[in-house]
Amino acid sequence: MIASMPLGALGTNCFIVTGESGKAVAIDPASSAEVLQYLKENGLTLSAIIITHGHYDHFAGAAELKAETGAEIIAPEADREMLQSAEKSWADFMPVPFRPVTPDRTFADGDTFFACGMEFSVMAAPGHTAGSSLLFCKIGEGERSDVIFAGDVIFNGSCGRTDGYSGSTVQMRETLRKIAELEGDYDIYCGHGVGTTLENERFCNPYLSGL
Repeated sequence: MIASMPLGALGTNCFIVTGESGKAVAIDPASSAEVLQYLKENGLTLSAIIITHGHYDHFAGAAELKAETGAEIIAPEADREMLQSAEKSWADFMPVPFRPVTPDRTFADGDTFFACGMEFSVMAAPGHTAGSSLLFCKIGEGERSDVIFAGDVIFNGSCGRTDGYSGSTVQMRETLRKIAELEGDYDIYCGHGVGTTLENERFCNPYLSGL
């Protein structure tokens, strides 16, 4: 099961994914209180915190969640320095104190890692940041079980900006080309706004359909 909650000043989508044995993964927690409340209400134990990229609106709650639950933090290696820097992570956009994090594990292009019994496969997707990644996962069974957690790489009808630290318009164009060429269809869980599907973005997203 995937629960979505927009958190923080920028309405960043935090996804809480229930895995095996009552354990859960929190993806991109912009704050901690709402996540802790959800875990309590649903009898879940937070096992892992996954950060899709190094902007503070995607990890502002990670340090406190780790302190409260002991969950490990998993993040992209290429954005490691952003997790330690208020300036590089755009923390000024968030009206909360900057709390740096140090990942317990990192990932890079082509890696596969497990959290709460779920397998995540990594496709590097630089452009928004150097470490931005698509995380592929199979959640449950059925036709719509193949999903992508996309961070700020691609949105419903749009894509991530490229003017921040380690951003690159050239790399973003190449990333979008690779996304357009992916086989099959996926439910896409975006970092902001409503979700979408890969098939929908191929036809309706001007950043993909014009490639």
